[in-house]
Amino acid sequence: MDRKLKRPPSYSDSFLILSGKQTELEPLKSPLLSSSSVFFIEPPLEPSILQSPPDPQIPVSKPHTPAEKWFNRIMSLGVHITLISLFETIFFFHFVSVSEDTGLKTTIDSYVKNILTTCHNWTSEQHVVINDILSVLVNVTQVDKKGRIASSKRNAYNSALQVQSWMYFAGLLSSILICGFIGSHASLRIAYKRILVENLIMVTLLGLYEWTFFETIIYNYENISPPEIDQFVVGQLQTTCNLLTYNNT
Repeated sequence: MDRKLKRPPSYSDSFLILSGKQTELEPLKSPLLSSSSVFFIEPPLEPSILQSPPDPQIPVSKPHTPAEKWFNRIMSLGVHITLISLFETIFFFHFVSVSEDTGLKTTIDSYVKNILTTCHNWTSEQHVVINDILSVLVNVTQVDKKGRIASSKRNAYNSALQVQSWMYFAGLLSSILICGFIGSHASLRIAYKRILVENLIMVTLLGLYEWTFFETIIYNYENISPPEIDQFVVGQLQTTCNLLTYNNT
């Protein structure tokens, strides 16, 4: 059928018939167009191209799994104990031990204060008698030698205790670092910042409380008084050596 088209041809035109050897439609040629002009029918655009781009979504953090929750709790507890270990080591060896030594020296000074203030008023005879008695009871050379040895042993022993305390802290810190490495290697989400900030705040508050407690309670505590020491010494001499058993009026 030979028809002249006044419009571009379309595949829907009923008079188009494929030949037996054709398997698909070739580009249609219109008689109205020049022989060099060919009209192609383009397929429609896919729906995905016509659609507008999706709106950007705000990422929502995924809740922690039970394993991550327990791991964060263990890490938080470990960090807390580690910071407490650091705090106790510094606080004891730089404040508590110094306070105890100072308190003991103050008590001894109070005990001998009466003798030190009255010895200048002794007569020469009294001084000779008291010196002879003390020379029999006290060997100054031995006392000085034993004092130096005891001081050296005490300092060495306390230094070893301080090193041991720092080793505790180093062990705890190493354990925390190893646990953190294992957790990161296992792709567990660990709230490092929250754990560190919370525990630093807790230890800081604890330090402020300890300082306040020492300033208001410990330093104001009354140690045993010299009269009580006198009573204790006299009682021991009476019970053990049967001395000072006479009654003074």
